[in-house]
Amino acid sequence: MDDLDRLIMQALQAEGRIPFTQVARQAGVSETTIRARYQKLVATGTIRVVSIIEPHALGYEATAVVAVSAEPGLADQIAREVDRVPEVSHLVTTLGSYDLILEVYCRDLAHLKDVVTRQIQQIPGVRATETLVIAENYKLACDWSPYYEPDAQA
Repeated sequence: MDDLDRLIMQALQAEGRIPFTQVARQAGVSETTIRARYQKLVATGTIRVVSIIEPHALGYEATAVVAVSAEPGLADQIAREVDRVPEVSHLVTTLGSYDLILEVYCRDLAHLKDVVTRQIQQIPGVRATETLVIAENYKLACDWSPYYEPDAQA
């Protein structure tokens, strides 16, 4: 990983459809070099390019983080079941107070209640859930980078 790879990643994070010619101009290298580096970043799994759907634009007004406590030894099995719930957008197992943390997008509070009480809580091995309704989203991590330099943003 060098400065050119970081420049490519930062350019794509700012604008996923930026032409390679424009990135090449910024970097002072050829478009072929940028294309080859990009293909290597994708092939190694360092980056993947996807579109981001804005749930609120589609009428999904109830976003929540749901914390799940599992019976001992069942977190992975529960995670496989939770993965099948279409409203779940992010799912992780943790080593903290809860065994799983998930983010869900629902149309409204009634839909959220249904997802939590009739789907997630009904999975065998789920001991308890705690639902945190998201009131406002301040940051979406699709612009996250290990190369962020706070002083450079000032």
